[in-house]
Amino acid sequence: TTGAAPDTTPPTVTSTNPVNGATAVAVNQKVAATFSEGMNPATITNLSFTLKGPGTTPVSGTVTYVGVTATFAPTSSLAFSTIYTATITTGAQDLAGNALVSNNTWSFTTGAAPDTTPPTVTSTDPVNGATGVATNKMIAATFSEGMDPTTITNVNFKLAGPGGTAVPGTVSLAGLVATFAPTSKLLANTVYAATITTGVKDLAGNALVANDTWSFTTAPASAPPTVISTNPGSGATDVPLNKNITATFSETMAPTTINSTTFTLK
Repeated sequence: TTGAAPDTTPPTVTSTNPVNGATAVAVNQKVAATFSEGMNPATITNLSFTLKGPGTTPVSGTVTYVGVTATFAPTSSLAFSTIYTATITTGAQDLAGNALVSNNTWSFTTGAAPDTTPPTVTSTDPVNGATGVATNKMIAATFSEGMDPTTITNVNFKLAGPGGTAVPGTVSLAGLVATFAPTSKLLANTVYAATITTGVKDLAGNALVANDTWSFTTAPASAPPTVISTNPGSGATDVPLNKNITATFSETMAPTTINSTTFTLK
């Protein structure tokens, strides 16, 4: 069912990597920007995403767009100890044709040496050994640094059930968090194993040193419902003033119990 009105809300750049004002940025790092919503890939190009060095000298590179993240990969390493300025222009549009209200520009300074530190998985959801996990739970992993979106795929983020049977699903990356969304509900009271492989790389091209694997057990069929995700997420900042607040449950709920008494905003 279509909505009540067309989408007229312009997209925004919610985060960048490096952040504005960052220093000691690796000279072999890619530059990334995450948007508030899905964008029209045809508008995310070298014309709408640019990088310039000292003065207004353009940096040659390749622009890619995956999920809600655009990445600028310089053709060659940047210069040491140099200020660079990245820009996302109003040429970038969302899927409804809405453009950024104004250009988004940020600057950073490179360091004296390239980044050779491999990334790590700092946390997972569910955590290793968790029990009572909702059968429609999305599996998430948080990294220690910005990752190359093109390496966060179903090949490098996998979920397996009984006997090592692969679970079909969709993988996405937002900020430092990669998410595996199973295509259908998981089995109740079953052990699953998630794996992040060494195929994932940070923006400087460094890979995980070893595969990161963790397991969890789903809840029995009679388990009570849970809130598995919210939008905005807890602790979110810079949330648009006209944002709708949503909560996703672990299972279908009785509509009569979802009302202004059970769902409040203060």
